[in-house]
Parts: sequence; C-alpha cells; structure tokens
Amino acid sequence: MHGMADRDPPAADPPKPPLAVTLVVAPKFSYLSLAILMDGLRVANRVSLSPAFDWIVADETGAPVPSSSGLAVTPQARLADIAFAPVAIVLTAYEPEAACTPALLNWLRRQDRRGAVIGCVDTGALALARAGLVEGARIAVHPEVVRPFREEIGEAVLLDRRFAFEGRRLSSAGGFATMDMLLALIERTGGTRLARQTAQTMMFEAAPSEFTHAAFATGGVSSLDPRLGRLVALMQDHIEDPLGIDDLCARARVDPSTARRLFRKRIGETPAAYYTRLRLERARTLLRYSQLVIAEIAVATGFADTASFSHAFKRLYGRPPSRAREDVTGL
Repeated sequence: MHGMADRDPPAADPPKPPLAVTLVVAPKFSYLSLAILMDGLRVANRVSLSPAFDWIVADETGAPVPSSSGLAVTPQARLADIAFAPVAIVLTAYEPEAACTPALLNWLRRQDRRGAVIGCVDTGALALARAGLVEGARIAVHPEVVRPFREEIGEAVLLDRRFAFEGRRLSSAGGFATMDMLLALIERTGGTRLARQTAQTMMFEAAPSEFTHAAFATGGVSSLDPRLGRLVALMQDHIEDPLGIDDLCARARVDPSTARRLFRKRIGETPAAYYTRLRLERARTLLRYSQLVIAEIAVATGFADTASFSHAFKRLYGRPPSRAREDVTGL
C-alpha cells in the first residue's frame, strides 16, 4: 500500500482561455509603445503555465502603417473583421487628429457597448474622447498635449500621471509608461503574481505607488522546472506550425522520457495532450473574437484539415467549433 507521498498530484483545473487584446495602430504611432505591449504580453505568456493573452495588431485598411520612427508595421487584421475585442488599445503619437476617423470611432463605440476595456497610449486619448468614451474617467496623456487636449476634452478627464486604469478605461502617457499600464492590465486580469513575474523577466522595476503594494511570490512554469519552462515556451511559440514532441525535446535539450515524467507530475497530462490543448485554446479565442472561417482557424492553429480540428475541438470542449461562436464573453 502506497503512502500519500507516492501518489501523483491531481490534474490541475483547465485554465481559462487567453484574453484577446487588440492593438490598434494609427499613422505615426509610437513603435516603442507597440513593442512594449507585444513583448510584455509575450513574456507574460512565457512565465504563465498556460497562455494568458492573445494579441493582434489591427487598423482600418490592413495596409502597412508607418510609425513615428519611420518603420512600418503591417496589421494582422482590419477593424471591420474584429467583431469583439475584450481589450482594445489605440496607439497614436504625432497625428492624433488623423486617427479620429468615423470608422475607428464607431468601432470603439461598438466595443464599449459590448463591455470591452478601451485603452489608449500617448495622444490616443483624443480618439476615445471623440468617440464619447472618456466621460467620468481619468485618462493619462503625454505631458506635451495635456494643455491643448484639456481645451477640447476638459480637465476632469485628464490625469497628469504615467498611466491610469479606472473602470474600463486604460491609458498611458506613452514611452516607457506603457509598461506600467500593461502591468496594471496583467495584474487585473492575470493576477499580481503574473504581473510581478513579467516585470522581473523584463528587468522592469514598477513604481510602487503607481502599480501595486502587494507582495509578489515567485512561481510560474519555469520555477517549477527550467526544463518544463523551455518546453512550454517552445509550444507557445509554435502554435501555427506545431513541432513533434521529439523535436520539441531536442530543441529544449530534454530527454523525451524526462519530458513525459515532468508533464505528468507537474501538469497532470502528457506533453502531446498539453500541446494540443494550447492550440485549441488559441482556436477558441479566434472563434470568439475574430471573423475567420473555421477552415482558416484550423490552419492558424496547426491542424491538417477542418475535420481533424473539429474532432479535436469537440473532444476537449464537448461541442463543435461552430457552436463555440455562440458563447462570446468579455472580461
């Protein structure tokens, strides 16, 4: 008869699906702010046991958008193709007036009616104001535009600080303050521990008075075992083009039998089952928050065809992908 210490730990509860974040870029946006947001979300996923966030860069046309530094970014989607963005963050810098198009303002209003968190970076507060979305909220903007913006928006809605997150309004004064804003979002949606781990991994020291007063504990998948951390990071980086388990193990420098033991002991399932669940969680996010057809989602999550994708999805979630679109939820 085995003692309690000999028993395998029970399998963990299935994690909640990743939170979809839409990064809306306008001409002459800050490339630094976009990089901070994307890399910060990526790091949060790396230190989390399961991906906590999905993100997509979008604009009105899908054509390359020039940044203030001259580098252009090609959006992954058009706003018209995104039915619901649980978190939408508008990035502008030197040309906020040009960003305030009817299409963007109407899209922001639709997201707000559905309960989305609406955010802005640098001068993006102008778009939120013209969409009628800042009343009763305090919004952080770049210090250079506080005075002219107050002439149009009013003093009550502008906050002279690095970032703000009040109710469903999220804002940053731009530059490195965007990291403060992102950590506030991670803390509210993923927990204090995940926010601190993300900050530590990115060598960023948050201002205690503006971020959190809570004590952070160490943890995350890498702290369970560095080998497990390397395997999970590779899986998260290869959702669309999944690697074989032997290939994953070779790249992570982990023996396959050791990998199986680590996954069963720490997570409660095989590496293959865990990898499939990561891909299906991404698929569920795309089903809920994008207008991609099911065949496109199957390709985006590394399935050979729609039939194999539908079979795997139904086996995990108990219903086919077509029905998953009926269950759209926000924060």
